[in-house]
Amino acid sequence: MNRTDELTDRLIDGTLTDAEAVELESLLAADPTAQTRHLAAVRVELVLRGLRTEFDLAGPTVAKIESDRVERTTRAVMAELAHRPAPGQRRSARLMRVWAAFVALTAALLVAIWLGQRAPETPRLPDDPTPAAPDFARLTSVSGSVAVVGPAGETAARQNQSLAPDQTLRTVGEDSVAVVEFPDRTRIEIHPESIVRFGPEPTGELTRKLFLVQGRITAVTDGGRLVVGAGATEVKASRGSFALWSAGSGSARVESTAGDVQVSHGAPAGPVRLDPGHAAYVRDEQTPMRIDARGRTDSEPRARLDFAALDVGFTPDGEVVAVSAKQWARWKPGAPDPGRTPFPPKVFNDGLAAWLTPDRRAVAVCRIDDREERTVVRELPSGTERGQIPVRVNELRFLCVAPDASWVATAGGQKPHNRRVRVWDVATAKERFAFDLDNSVSCLAASPDGRGLAVGVSDLGRDTGNIVVVFDTNTGERSFELPTRRKAITTLAFSADGKHLAVGFNGVVQLWDVPDRKLVRTLEGFERTVTRAAFDTNGKLLAAGMGDGQVWVWSAATGRRTQVIDTGTRGVRSVAFSSDGKFLVTATNKTGVAVWAVAPPLPA
Repeated sequence: MNRTDELTDRLIDGTLTDAEAVELESLLAADPTAQTRHLAAVRVELVLRGLRTEFDLAGPTVAKIESDRVERTTRAVMAELAHRPAPGQRRSARLMRVWAAFVALTAALLVAIWLGQRAPETPRLPDDPTPAAPDFARLTSVSGSVAVVGPAGETAARQNQSLAPDQTLRTVGEDSVAVVEFPDRTRIEIHPESIVRFGPEPTGELTRKLFLVQGRITAVTDGGRLVVGAGATEVKASRGSFALWSAGSGSARVESTAGDVQVSHGAPAGPVRLDPGHAAYVRDEQTPMRIDARGRTDSEPRARLDFAALDVGFTPDGEVVAVSAKQWARWKPGAPDPGRTPFPPKVFNDGLAAWLTPDRRAVAVCRIDDREERTVVRELPSGTERGQIPVRVNELRFLCVAPDASWVATAGGQKPHNRRVRVWDVATAKERFAFDLDNSVSCLAASPDGRGLAVGVSDLGRDTGNIVVVFDTNTGERSFELPTRRKAITTLAFSADGKHLAVGFNGVVQLWDVPDRKLVRTLEGFERTVTRAAFDTNGKLLAAGMGDGQVWVWSAATGRRTQVIDTGTRGVRSVAFSSDGKFLVTATNKTGVAVWAVAPPLPA
């Protein structure tokens, strides 16, 4: 990233100083290419801000430009943004003036594009009837919570609803899906937690234009041409199918299933043809596009167990232990369902958390019944209580237990307690120590020897102060920090020997050398939130469960992806390898527990 791009990011992030604003102005004036990139980044931010503030910038802005001067439009847009500011962003008066100036430049650029594409209008007498315009697109299927956002505001989507250019579709919640079909039979499926903005009217080539702000879509084109912009890339398809992921404006991943799919990356570089079974990962205009084969993909497990487990693992003899807060099961894959063993005393409501020790001989659970809420550490297989921790459900966001179950660490609930971590002695039920951190706690992990507690600390406002802090569980002192400097940390996992720590984010996994405090490798190439990670016993493989239900397996030594597992649902709660590394067990939100064969290592 060059200096201009760095200052542009700071401008958008709200951290640009007055001196840097002057520097940015001079750099843009001296480099037209940099100015083009800068305007493109600002335009993306306008779209994102419009979605975050529920103010649709694209349609109203163009309409205002048509009737007013650019300066008046800029003031109207900035007034709306000032009324509903984006979270965590504060600007000085100098910075607001710079921002307004660049919004004006962006608005002028939109005018030029709009006027260039606008066909001349035919004069019409006042009494002439206005012909009905054909549908731009139509919602053929809606499930869950789907919203349509346009100049008139936000409404709930309905089946067979017509969609117009410059409208936005949002699928809210993990069960929400929308299917859109165009007149040329092009079909797109908008997956949960996604935002898609429709482009302008199609040209004579019947090109359907979309912009994927975040999330995932899958598309099938038949006879027409579909163009989707996402992150730093643009995907063009005709008589083909593909999946496109994007976590924001910085990167995107495209997987081709069939047909003619092309990926454009930067300018003036030409499009790259993406063969079926291959994927392209694009991070920004300066980073070369990475294309890799899909490799082994599994969607059918070796065995399934219908159990809504919160944590799973293998015993040394190859059996699966699955636990929730109120019950547990020990199951030999392929054997009949063994039934459930309730924890005494029996309760009807399940809890929110369960965490197995590595040897599967103890579990910490947060359970609920009609009279009390409590965190309990239990022995397995007897289910007897080893100790109780005085932490209620509403005081708990994250939980982890020592390998020998001698202590339990909990992270606090609602603000301001979301920054507090407490470590409890199980034998005495007393608090060993507690501490408050500078930012929100997002995950916890115990070191294999039980002497260290890794805490993921995420600066949710700016995403620039994210770190992993490791504490001594006996004294509460800070042992060391790892400056991850990425987006919000979502999961942590130690290798069995304690030498490596995997840190998961949205679309990234970092591998750290713990003794040397060094970043060994960064695994990229996917656009999904990592919810759980695990090393195999030898530390050679790393599995990461994603928010969309996929599990990716990498070689820890080379960083090469060896396998993709599609669990068939969203939300991977837990992953674990068998002791011989030949099998992987997963627990998901809805499809229960599944056992998968691990792909053999790739040749060097």
